[in-house]
Amino acid sequence: MKIKGNGSVRAVKNNKGEVVKNSWQLILSLGNDPLTGKRRQKCRHFRGSRTKAQRALHNFRLEAEHGLKLDADKMPFEQYASQWIESREASGSFAHSTIKREKEILAHLLRHLAAVALKDIDAVTVRNLYVALGKDGVGQRSLAMVASQLNRIMRQAVNDDIIMRNPCERVEAPKRQKSKRGSALDKVGVMRLVEALKDAESKEYPLAQDGQQRLTSDMAHVAAVRLALAGGLRRGEVLGLSWKDIDFNSATLKVAYSFSQTTKELKVPKTDNSNRAVSLDSQMLADLKRWKLRQAEYLSSLGIQQTQDTPVITNREGSRMDGNNLARWWRTFQERYGFEGLRFHDLRHTHATMLVSNGLNIKAVSSRLGHSSVGITLDLYAHAQREDDEKAAAIIGQLMAAEASQVGQMVNL
Repeated sequence: MKIKGNGSVRAVKNNKGEVVKNSWQLILSLGNDPLTGKRRQKCRHFRGSRTKAQRALHNFRLEAEHGLKLDADKMPFEQYASQWIESREASGSFAHSTIKREKEILAHLLRHLAAVALKDIDAVTVRNLYVALGKDGVGQRSLAMVASQLNRIMRQAVNDDIIMRNPCERVEAPKRQKSKRGSALDKVGVMRLVEALKDAESKEYPLAQDGQQRLTSDMAHVAAVRLALAGGLRRGEVLGLSWKDIDFNSATLKVAYSFSQTTKELKVPKTDNSNRAVSLDSQMLADLKRWKLRQAEYLSSLGIQQTQDTPVITNREGSRMDGNNLARWWRTFQERYGFEGLRFHDLRHTHATMLVSNGLNIKAVSSRLGHSSVGITLDLYAHAQREDDEKAAAIIGQLMAAEASQVGQMVNL
């Protein structure tokens, strides 16, 4: 917006024509309207001394010249933030779970900023907000997520020409604590888990009907664990598999969908790399064939025909298994067989760690896991490489020590 001149400060008068103390009208001239020829002005009321009014006029002029939406910065934070998140939801570009998490984070912000005008949120306000949230008991990881979201909202307000600068950029944001690396079984642990899975799917139940249901349920859960361990799949990816995704001829499975715990629907993977083909070993294929036959028999008893669209992992009703169902079974399994503390996702970590420890190319490991970049794989599993490198150093050291000893004996002779 082009401003004519520097603007002016005019004292405000009451109905009697008397000057109102410390009350001013800030006036900017926008020139004449090209159609009507009439003079155009932008005005803003200000309370304070004349000196402060002059400074306010300068800021008013800068806002107008930079294309800011005049008076929009008086909008309460809650109003703008709600519009921001509604536009993200309406765009369809973000997963339902992402929007749900952002709304939960927004609730932290609204507790302190709901009625605060956008223009009044400065660096001091942001800094005090982080302190207040910490006192509220918000954890370090959540606090970092709150800071990140506030930064995105205020940056958008700048892009929308509502405020001139993003106050978050002038405050050091809380550091996000690195998530703890997941546990991983060693070779002995993997062998113990395999034996436990065999035991779990071979249980006998005294009542025929109940036994058929429970045994089939056990086999479904065991199949889910085996897929996570043998294929390095995420839980949602395991539950998102249908039989059409298993190619017994080429010994591969296709990860094309993930089952959302939030929406209870299939969704496409977040990245192109997550959409992948995973090779299966002969034992895994044999286990899947056996499970497929058992599932078909059970579904038939329910009056359901198994098809290529049938989920690989089904519940007792023959539909796609819910993640909470699998989680409950896994907790019981852990307690029964002594795997306390091992998360279901740690089966994926175990898969990756075994591959890295046995010298598989890190790029191949990354592709198999569906990581968006090799860097993610390196960050997660560099520990396995370091441990093997330390073992290598120890082996070389022993060899060199042995050689030196032999040389010493030869010299003595």
